[in-house]
Amino acid sequence: MKRARTAKQLTFIYFSILAFAIITFYLAIFEIILEDMEQLTAQNRMKQDAIVAEKQLENLWGKGNKVNSLTIPPFSHVYLDNPIGVSGISVEPTFLDSLSTDIAYEVNTDLIGEGEYEYYIMRTEISLQGEKKFIYLLHLDSVYEQSEEEVFQTQTKQLVLSFALLCLSLWIVLRISEILTAPLSGLSETLARRSAQDLEPIPPPEGVATREVLQLVEQLNQYQNKIHQLLERERAFNRYASHELRTPLMVIKGAVSLLGHSDDPAFIEKQRQRLHHASTEMNDFVSTLLSLTREEDISKLSPRPLRYQELSDILEAHRLLLKDKEVIAEVELDHELQVIIPETSLKILLGNLIKNAFACTEQGRVTLRVEADNISVSDTGTGLDSKPRGVEGFGLGLLIAHDICRKYSWTLSLSNNAEGGCTARIDINNGDIPAP
Repeated sequence: MKRARTAKQLTFIYFSILAFAIITFYLAIFEIILEDMEQLTAQNRMKQDAIVAEKQLENLWGKGNKVNSLTIPPFSHVYLDNPIGVSGISVEPTFLDSLSTDIAYEVNTDLIGEGEYEYYIMRTEISLQGEKKFIYLLHLDSVYEQSEEEVFQTQTKQLVLSFALLCLSLWIVLRISEILTAPLSGLSETLARRSAQDLEPIPPPEGVATREVLQLVEQLNQYQNKIHQLLERERAFNRYASHELRTPLMVIKGAVSLLGHSDDPAFIEKQRQRLHHASTEMNDFVSTLLSLTREEDISKLSPRPLRYQELSDILEAHRLLLKDKEVIAEVELDHELQVIIPETSLKILLGNLIKNAFACTEQGRVTLRVEADNISVSDTGTGLDSKPRGVEGFGLGLLIAHDICRKYSWTLSLSNNAEGGCTARIDINNGDIPAP
């Protein structure tokens, strides 16, 4: 059997993947929110500082003090036109030219003598003595950086707690998985302990039996019941075959025995005819039974009409069963009926129905009747409510008859007659067969 993971293992794997995805998503969202909050806070401060810087520069330049830089406490530094070389930052001039106005950008760089810093830079346009000029604001908030670390530490604690809760949830899910799969494991062990001959219904497994588990048990029981019925049909098939082959075998054995007692040509010819008839009967019977066990293309068979002589021969082949009985057996061919079935199969089918009718009738009439769309065998015997005594293979013949009808898409039905006896009716369904 292909090696597969248990439900508990799959639950652990899937839950771990989900937990890892949740934690990763949580950290990513947290980092994005933290960065956005920092950028938004710095940008709002720098916009306010730009207004203050514009007023201070206008005042200083009006007094003749044309300064190029200012400090706006507590976190901002303002530079006129270009901060490079004045602030000590090391960025490319092209970077400054590419900045959009009134947007704060975070930059990681080295401040000369200060080490590595994270700061925000923003370019904005002001009016200075009637001229439009660009100023650059540098925002250095070490307190916020420390607050960011503190927030991260707090979130780390929450993350550890969340991870602990995930582990607890995983344990609970594994326990639930174990409880839910326990009935399946018990069912598997029950089936493993059962012998091949044990086809008794499987009891529901112990534990929490879900609807799906109960449905599985029910379907398994139905499947076992089908197997049981199939085995019973096979046993019945074997009993029927041995019963039907017994007569021709006895005829062959008797004929062979008699051949050694006379040299009369007429006697020998008679025994030869008996041997030929018995062997033909056995061959037809075996061929029909074998045809029931293999798939055949029925469409390759051609429709043929039922003839009176064929029906009469089938009836006469079993007339010996009416010995010492006051029973009239007859064939009524009211309509010409087209059928798609080999002669040997029809012989076995009708022969079984006729034998049952002969066996069940002590006096009266047995009629083999052909109508426009059906064939029937009716009798005035005991009916369906009782089985004739001393008749072997009574039900087995009907079993084979049903199988033959099913193979050729016919329908066999049995019904009691109002005047007594019963009728076996075969409804012919030939499909789209052209009319004769």
